[in-house]
Amino acid sequence: MNSRIELNKDKQKDIDREKQAEKVKKIVKMIVISFIIIFLLTFFYITNIGTTSLIVNEEAIVNSKLPESFNGIKVIQFGDLHYNNNNLLKDVVDAIIKRNPDLIIFTGDLLGNETLTPKNRKKLVKELKRLNSTLGKYAVLGESDNSDAISILVDCGFKVLDDSNEFIYNESNNPIMLVGLNTNNDVINYDKAFTNYNPNIYTITIFHKPDYIDNFIKNYKIDLALAGHSHLGEIRIPYLFNLASKDKASKYINSYYEINNTKFYITSGIGTDTYDIRINARPSINFFRLRKTT
Repeated sequence: MNSRIELNKDKQKDIDREKQAEKVKKIVKMIVISFIIIFLLTFFYITNIGTTSLIVNEEAIVNSKLPESFNGIKVIQFGDLHYNNNNLLKDVVDAIIKRNPDLIIFTGDLLGNETLTPKNRKKLVKELKRLNSTLGKYAVLGESDNSDAISILVDCGFKVLDDSNEFIYNESNNPIMLVGLNTNNDVINYDKAFTNYNPNIYTITIFHKPDYIDNFIKNYKIDLALAGHSHLGEIRIPYLFNLASKDKASKYINSYYEINNTKFYITSGIGTDTYDIRINARPSINFFRLRKTT
């Protein structure tokens, strides 16, 4: 027969076990609640803030070849709009207007995968027509840009450079050269695009798919190259991988490179197409100030 002391000990053990079990339940509950909160916050970020919170990347670009009349000009690059969010488009247009650019460059993919309704087309045109610049608005085409996209760009005052170039003047006889490549073509006519190319003239080359830079960088001394398409991977895990790397955007996966003396910038773009999320690759535009050095 157990003594009173032994019975009390057994009872105390049962109480201790119940307390320990209750403690474990509380810890598990806290872990589960914390996990749910973290999951919800992460989901909210990658589907809302990560895809709609705009960044403006500002860079100063210095080059001795730049004509004196271009010293201090402001250049805006934006691209990969994949238009489906008018609020985000308004943010982009407002951010560009606020900086009063001299030159606006669009590096392709105006429209998304969905059919553009007449109502949304009207909204898109209305916003893009608000953009003004002293030296012009230029664009190249992305793989999603059909004839309707070209029509919209032209209606909104953009000149589409399709394997062609233009000399841009600013109150002097010394121009800069702007070259636009159509990287949707299986064969790009580089000879046509770089007609009248002069290595002594400051040259900006714009195109959509960044890996194409290897096809012309050895033959032409480009000062500034601007591309898009990659969305910088959309889902970027630092030091590991970019989940949504695209064709012709798998070698140049970051936002900036310097190749010999060419400064090469790749915009993360505005919209999404592969996934409707962004992680560590928020929508952005590039804002450059060109400076001349002696």
